[in-house]
Amino acid sequence: MRKAGNLIFLTLILATTNCFAQKENINTDRPDQSDGVYTIPKNKFQIENGIILAKDTWLNDFMLRYGLTSSTEIRLAIDVGREAAVKGLKPVSISVKQRIWLQQKIIPSITFVGYATFGKLASKGFRSNEIPYVLELAFENELNDKFTVGYNVGATDEFKDLILTLNFGYSPTDKFSAFAEYFSTIGNMRPEHNWDAGILFVLNPQLQFDIACGHAIAGSDNRFFSTFGVSYIFR
Repeated sequence: MRKAGNLIFLTLILATTNCFAQKENINTDRPDQSDGVYTIPKNKFQIENGIILAKDTWLNDFMLRYGLTSSTEIRLAIDVGREAAVKGLKPVSISVKQRIWLQQKIIPSITFVGYATFGKLASKGFRSNEIPYVLELAFENELNDKFTVGYNVGATDEFKDLILTLNFGYSPTDKFSAFAEYFSTIGNMRPEHNWDAGILFVLNPQLQFDIACGHAIAGSDNRFFSTFGVSYIFR
């Protein structure tokens, strides 16, 4: 009886230890077009890499994310590939995310996101002297344990263009999630309105695979694209 009791006690300890040892699943900013409100934990690195395929276009889309503090991360984005007849390294971008507010009832979580792209850090065909920037606010409402609504409002081209996104997320399990999204750029040029949708699969808390596709909502341009990728956080 004593041996049986000891075995039960040991089993309960191991089960409790495993529960506390469970890690939070990786959280990424791909494959959708919206920036999320989540920031990488302090002193952790995360890589997000994907292939983008479209008419006359293929790109390897790579992002390295680092948690500078518990609410701040810095990021490096490097795209390499071909667009029409031009191929090579596209201008390198750096960005920062700063978490501002965590959701309180109906008030959403809010995170600031800023990008700067360096035109000189590129292959000859993509090179320029410009340093365009994007400033955004990312919002997210967690409706329940399965549904979320995220949205971005931002500006680029010296505040001449408005960037808008609206993202509906569904996570029936901890391993699987899906999204449908609207994203657009509105400015002096012809507005671009688009949609995309995709699925994400978490193989383990550190590793995620994803696939998505999208298209223009209106217009004669063939703006269909697809993407698939993998992301990993180093813990």
